[in-house]
Amino acid sequence: MEAHERIRYLRKKVLHLTLEEFSARINMSRSNLGNIETGRIGLTERVLSDICRTFNINQAWITNGTEPMFEEESNLLDLQISKLYSLLTEDNKKYLCGYIQRLLDEQKKSDPNEN
Repeated sequence: MEAHERIRYLRKKVLHLTLEEFSARINMSRSNLGNIETGRIGLTERVLSDICRTFNINQAWITNGTEPMFEEESNLLDLQISKLYSLLTEDNKKYLCGYIQRLLDEQKKSDPNEN
C-alpha cells in the first residue's frame, strides 16, 4: 500500500470521516485531498505533518506502513471526541467550550488539589 492509499484507508476505514470532514480538519480543500488520496498529486510535508498532528498518527505508518498506526499516547476516546467536534457548527463549538469550562470549574471544586 502506498502513502496516498494509507491516507484514504485512515480516513474511510479507521476514522470514518468524509473527504469534507477530514479535509476541513487539516485545513485543505476537499478536491486537493481527493487528488492526494488517488495519487494524482503528491503528499507534501505540510499535509503529512497536519494529518499526523491532527489525528495522532505515526508518520512512519503513512510514509512506509511501519506500525503502529497511532502514536503511543493515542487515546481512542480523544479521537472520537475530535471527530464529533469537527461536525459541530461554530455556535455549538462556542457552547461546548463554555460547557467544558464549567465542567472544569466543578472538577476543581470537588478536588481542590487537581489542576
